[in-house]
Amino acid sequence: MKNTKVVLFTSNGTIGNVVYDFLSKNYDVVSVVFDSPGSKSFMVKRRIKKMGFFKVFRQLIFMRGLVPLLEKEGRKRKEEILSSFNTESLKSEVNIFKPSSINDPKVVEHVNSINPDVIMVCGTRIIKKQIIEGLKAPLLNMHVGITPKYRGVHGGYWALVNKDLENCGVTVHYIDPGIDTGGVISQKRITPTKKDNYITYPYLQVIKGLECIKEAIGQIENGGLTTIKNGLPSKLYYHPTINTYLYHRFFKGVK
Repeated sequence: MKNTKVVLFTSNGTIGNVVYDFLSKNYDVVSVVFDSPGSKSFMVKRRIKKMGFFKVFRQLIFMRGLVPLLEKEGRKRKEEILSSFNTESLKSEVNIFKPSSINDPKVVEHVNSINPDVIMVCGTRIIKKQIIEGLKAPLLNMHVGITPKYRGVHGGYWALVNKDLENCGVTVHYIDPGIDTGGVISQKRITPTKKDNYITYPYLQVIKGLECIKEAIGQIENGGLTTIKNGLPSKLYYHPTINTYLYHRFFKGVK
């Protein structure tokens, strides 16, 4: 397993550190490529254009006003979930490439020169078509949702809102130019507890997603990747608004 060469596309957050910790213990991580934070004002403007000012405004109230409180509520549970992982593991990695963004053409040149067996993606912005097409190794994403039914963000939370525990989970899939629309390689389900909330669902998904990564790389080691057709409908989800979150918390018990 250690002979399998992996490049990780990520950002320097808790999830990126957990995924790197797992990969570095099991495979040969030949490089980590960091995506830089995008312009928040640009992202907000783009979201307003797509969804309208008032909905985005309510989303921002949720993310800036309520999410910090949810982080405090879920702190002990988060520590419990991540207790067996080094959440600062990236500090020990010396082969870190920091382009202007994950969509910098230099990324293609850098990665292809290394010639990895696989590129794992976790926690970057959407990768543009010209980057996808320029990379020679399989480009796989770990998505915190069961695709294509829960594309976008917080797939676990939305599955619980929809009382769809059967599809509350995580996916490793090929990356294509769409948003979480690539061919599915592996999927796993999670079972949240009463101690979990909006903040901790993604950590449960990521830990279970490591099993998906192991399955995907195992396929590569055994000769090639195969995709799964699960027959699910396709839908793209966004962050909840403040009123949406509070409604589902108090009337459906989804924290």
